[in-house]
Amino acid sequence: MFLKTLVGILSFGVVATAIAQTDISGTWMLNGPGTESEILLSEEGKRLQDDYELLEDDPSLYCTPASSSRIWANPGAPIKIEQTDTSILISYELFDLRREVPLGGESALRNQPSTQNLNGTFFPEMGSSFASYDGERLIIESRNHAYGYIRTSRGIPQAPSTTAIEVLEVEGDILHITHTYIDESLFEKPLVLEYFLRRADDTVLNVYDCTEANYNWFDELNAN
Repeated sequence: MFLKTLVGILSFGVVATAIAQTDISGTWMLNGPGTESEILLSEEGKRLQDDYELLEDDPSLYCTPASSSRIWANPGAPIKIEQTDTSILISYELFDLRREVPLGGESALRNQPSTQNLNGTFFPEMGSSFASYDGERLIIESRNHAYGYIRTSRGIPQAPSTTAIEVLEVEGDILHITHTYIDESLFEKPLVLEYFLRRADDTVLNVYDCTEANYNWFDELNAN
C-alpha cells in the first residue's frame, strides 16, 4: 500500500524544467487551519508519541523547527518564495529559516540539510530536498530527516526513514500545498496535510531573532 501510494505521488514527474511553469514567487501567509487525513500510527509511532512531552520536547522551545509541516502551518508568519533557473528559495520568518531546494531529479539531492537560519545553523528536521515541475505544480521531495514532530501539539513523529512530498499549486491568489508524509515504520498509511496560503506581497519578513521559548503560545500555556 505504501509503495503504491509513493509511486502514485511521484508519478507527477521528476524532470525539472529550466523555466518555472507556475508562478509561486512572492510572499504568502497561512489562510486558515488547513486539513489533515486520519492519523494511523504504527506501534513505533505510538511509542514515540507516548514519550513526547509538549512543554519539554517541542523543538520550537529551543528555536529549532520540529518539521517542515510545523513551519508551513505557523499562523501569522510570512513566507517568501523565489524561483530561479536552478533552485527554489523559501524564506520563513519563523526562526529566520532559509531553505534552498535544487531543481532536478534525485541526483540533485544533497547530503546536507536544505534549510539553515541566518546564523548558518543547518536543520536536518526540515530534511534534504529536491524539486521538479509537473505542469503547473511544483513538487518537492524531502528525505534524510532528523527525528522531529509533524504535529507538535500531539507529538506526531517523523524519523530518518520518513519521506515527505510537498505539491504546490497556485489558484488565483491562493497557494495550495498538499504535504504527504510516508513512513511504514511510523504510519499504517501515509499522512496527508493540506494548507492554503494567501498572497501577501506587501508583507515584509522581519528578523525573528529567536531565543529559547520566546514565542507567545508557550507563555499562554504556562499562564493557564
